[in-house]
Amino acid sequence: MKNTIIFDADEVVVKREMYFSQRLAGDFNIPEEKVMDFFRNEYRECATGKTDLKKVLEKYINVWGWEGSVDDLLKYWFEHEREIDDEMVQEIKSLRARGYTCCLATNNESYRTRYLVNEVGLGNLFDHIFSSAEIGHLKVENDFWRHVENTLETSLTDIIVWDSDEKTSKRFPSSE
Repeated sequence: MKNTIIFDADEVVVKREMYFSQRLAGDFNIPEEKVMDFFRNEYRECATGKTDLKKVLEKYINVWGWEGSVDDLLKYWFEHEREIDDEMVQEIKSLRARGYTCCLATNNESYRTRYLVNEVGLGNLFDHIFSSAEIGHLKVENDFWRHVENTLETSLTDIIVWDSDEKTSKRFPSSE
């Protein structure tokens, strides 16, 4: 019997009206292509804990014409992507009350992961938090899921994965 459920953070537990890149470009009249350069290049290294997001963003705030500090930019980013899906929260609480192990899996760098866990309160909602920044691999990589299996001491075939990313969801046809 499958008694472990892994939930994606963004677009499953955390609502998203639009991507940060779109909002930043629209709110501050920055060509979206300039913002996407960061996400296509250095962000992966940040999301896997290999590079510090704040250090990388220091060079981009000048390119983007951001007038505040890197911390101001992170505050703008994180505060606009923190709305929790209340129905999903109630479902997770109900599942945990019935004995299911509920975990969060996210492709986020360490600052946003800590923000979601500590400031938004997701740390109190889940039995385990699996972050690409801490594991060193993205969810589309086998090593991410090997880490999950080892931590939970179970096989992926015994886990239900609720993910917004089709690539990740397809990895586990038994969870659909």
